Amino acid sequence: MALQVYTASLLKEGLVAYLCLEDGSPFWTSEIARATAVDDETVESLKVAAEKSEQENIIVAPYAIDVLNSDNGWIAATKREQIRASGPTVSLPQDNASDVSVRAGRQAA
Repeated sequence: MALQVYTASLLKEGLVAYLCLEDGSPFWTSEIARATAVDDETVESLKVAAEKSEQENIIVAPYAIDVLNSDNGWIAATKREQIRASGPTVSLPQDNASDVSVRAGRQAA
């Protein structure tokens, strides 16, 4: 039986987020390992919480993904979601630009 977590994008930050339920209260984390995982029979409870967060403009585009248990917590079952969870697989231009500006600032000082 597959376990699932709900994922979405945080509206303000644009970051990937995963739904956590603690004592029935939902919150979103950027760490998939901390997400609340449920089976197919109880995934509806996560869907309701995710849709409420979407209506409150906290997140956008929530959906369920399959996860696997690992030594470090939950990991996405598909390569697409693994990449989404861990970030880009290449250096982005803005990453290099910030490194250069930090170095330039140190040299100027």
